[in-house]
Amino acid sequence: MLKRLIALAFFFAGLSLFWLAAQSATAAPPAQEMKGDATRGDYIFAAAAGCGCHMGQAGFLAGGQEFDLGPLGKVYARNITSDPETGIGNWSEADIVTAIRTGKTPDGKLLFPVMPYMTFSGMADQDAYDLAAFIKTAPPIKNTVPADQLTIEAPPFNPPAAPATAPTEGVARGEYLVKNVSDCSGCHTPTDAQGAPLPGKFLAGSFVEGEVTANITPDEATGIGKWTEAEIANLLATGKRPDGSAVTGLMLQVVEGGFSKLTDADRLAIAAYLKTVPAVNNVPQAPQLPATGGNPFNVPLFAGLLAIGGILLLSGAFVWRSARRTK
Repeated sequence: MLKRLIALAFFFAGLSLFWLAAQSATAAPPAQEMKGDATRGDYIFAAAAGCGCHMGQAGFLAGGQEFDLGPLGKVYARNITSDPETGIGNWSEADIVTAIRTGKTPDGKLLFPVMPYMTFSGMADQDAYDLAAFIKTAPPIKNTVPADQLTIEAPPFNPPAAPATAPTEGVARGEYLVKNVSDCSGCHTPTDAQGAPLPGKFLAGSFVEGEVTANITPDEATGIGKWTEAEIANLLATGKRPDGSAVTGLMLQVVEGGFSKLTDADRLAIAAYLKTVPAVNNVPQAPQLPATGGNPFNVPLFAGLLAIGGILLLSGAFVWRSARRTK
């Protein structure tokens, strides 16, 4: 009896080993951590308009640019060079991708959405890792950036699931670049006092960093509805409008630092998509100065008060002299 039990034990042990062997043969290999390609990342960097917010006098990607948000406070562009002390030299590619797409830093903080992570949340996996790989090649520059001075907390953000791959051609490619990489809305869509995009005004022109930005919807009266796709693509390549005039300021910066480096196919894809967005009749303008008070002051009110004050002073002097003569 004992021998039979021992035989059964060996029998079942053998079957178990056969089963484990079969499982190991068919099991999927362990998942490999995604890695970025810095050469491809250089192109995504250009499509992202050269991350212009982080450019400044301190050097390439060394940050320091101030964004005055009025009553909400001030935000400063971070130093994203590979300097380990004042930059992000200690961050991994995965850390950078998380910050790009969710706004969360390795220490758990949530960046204020002047950093367009809500836009970048739709960036495809490989594009995001390629961009991170390129950013890690930025030479270290020691530049301590001031801490943000905010009166409110960054709003909570639950990013959607990012796509594994990006569209490769046509209108779909253009939409992907405009909405998830180039952040065209960040400059061309007007916002309310809290920075939220105004409904129905997508890409209808705004006021950013002291500059009026163009209405780039297909509206023929106030936008670029009369431009051909080739003319839109040419502006992205050269900075020249169809009438021969040249863009300046922020748009010139993003053309020279980014869009001029894209392929013809990607510029035409952006142009094709811009032709499909809803036309909005809107003439973007700088915000009006306050009617009273504030700085600069109300000039008509100030001049009026001076005039009335002068009249009262003269009247007082006349009465004073008349009183002396009657004594």
